[in-house]
Amino acid sequence: MRLLAWLERHFNLTEIVSFLASFGVFPAELDTRRPVVEAVDDAMRRPLPSYARWPRVLGLVSFLLFLFLVVTGALLAFYYQPTESEAYRAVTAIVRDVSFGWFVHQLHRWSARLLLVILLVRLWRFFFQGTHKTPREALWVVALLTFLAAMHADLTGRLLPLTTSGYWTTVRAIEVLYALPVLGPIFSFLIGGTTVDSLMLTRFYVLHVCILPAIILILFYLHFNGVRRVGLSTLSRESRTSGETPKVQMYNMVILMVLIFGGLVTLVTLLPAPFQEAADPTATPPGMRPPWYLLAAHGLIELFPDWLPRWAGGLVVEMILLGSILLPFIDRSGGSTARERRAVIAAGVVVLLPCPPLTSNGYSLEVRG
Repeated sequence: MRLLAWLERHFNLTEIVSFLASFGVFPAELDTRRPVVEAVDDAMRRPLPSYARWPRVLGLVSFLLFLFLVVTGALLAFYYQPTESEAYRAVTAIVRDVSFGWFVHQLHRWSARLLLVILLVRLWRFFFQGTHKTPREALWVVALLTFLAAMHADLTGRLLPLTTSGYWTTVRAIEVLYALPVLGPIFSFLIGGTTVDSLMLTRFYVLHVCILPAIILILFYLHFNGVRRVGLSTLSRESRTSGETPKVQMYNMVILMVLIFGGLVTLVTLLPAPFQEAADPTATPPGMRPPWYLLAAHGLIELFPDWLPRWAGGLVVEMILLGSILLPFIDRSGGSTARERRAVIAAGVVVLLPCPPLTSNGYSLEVRG
C-alpha cells in the first residue's frame, strides 16, 4: 500500500486505469479526480450490461485476438529479418529450429484469420440488428475501418515469409488494389511502387509491425470509448442499468481469453498450415489468386469488358465502399427492429446477394489461368 500511495502522489493512477479500462474490461467510467482504489471500488459496485453476452461478445473477442496477434508477432519479430536474402531463411529457422517457433507461427496465422472473420461477422451483426443507427453511427464507421485496417495487416503479413503462396497472393492482391482509382495510388505510394522487391518488403514489414497495429489499437480504443459514452446495445430482456458487476465481467473476460486460446491451440494442432517452399518471382504457379476478402472485388473488376479502363471497375468497388461507410447516414428507417427495417434489410440482402457469385468468379479466374 505504501508503494501505491507513493505512486498516487506522483501519477494519476485513476486516469491510467480508466484508459486501460477503455479496452473492454468494463464499460463504467471512473472519476479520475478520486484515488484509484476508491474510484475502482465505486465502479465495481455498479451493475452494468456485460460485453460477454452474445452477440456483443464479438467486440471483446476481436480485441483479445488482436492481443494474441501482438504477443505472437512480437515473439516472431525477435528472429525475423526483413530482407529478400534472409526473410525465407529466418522464417524457416523459426518454424524448424526455435523452440516452439512453429507453434507461435501457427498461432499468429490462425489468430489473423479468425480476427478478420470475427470483424466481418460483427459488421453483419451491426447492420442486420440495426445497431449502426443513431447514436452508434460512429461505432459503425470505426468497426468498418477496423476491418479494413485488419485486412491490410493480413495482406502485408502474407508477403513477409516470401513463400510461394504468400508472394503470389500478394502480387494478385496488389493487382486488385491498383485498379482502384483513388485508393490504388495511395497504396502504391505507401508500399513503394508496383514491383515486389526489397523496398516493398521493408515497407510491408514496417506497415505490418508498427503502423497498422497502432491504427487498429486506436480504432479499438475509439470503439470501446464510444461504447462507454453511448452505452452497450440493449439485448432482449435486458435493461441498460441491470446486469453483472465489472468484477464478474473481468472474470468472464479471463474465461473468454482461456477459451480463445484453447480454440487456437486446437486449430494449430488439428489444422496446421503447411510451410511452403521459397517463392520464385520468375515462375507463376497455377491457381494463385488474391486473398478471400478481395475475391469479390477481383471478380467484379474482371467482369468489365476489356475496352473499358480497368479503373472503371475499381471505381465501382470504391463507390460500394463509400456507401458502406455512409450507411448509418443513408439509412433513415424509423426504428431498429427487423419489422421496422424491412425495406433496408431487403436492400442490404440485394447488395450482398452478388457477393457469393462474384467471389466464385474471382476464385475461378485464377484457376482457369
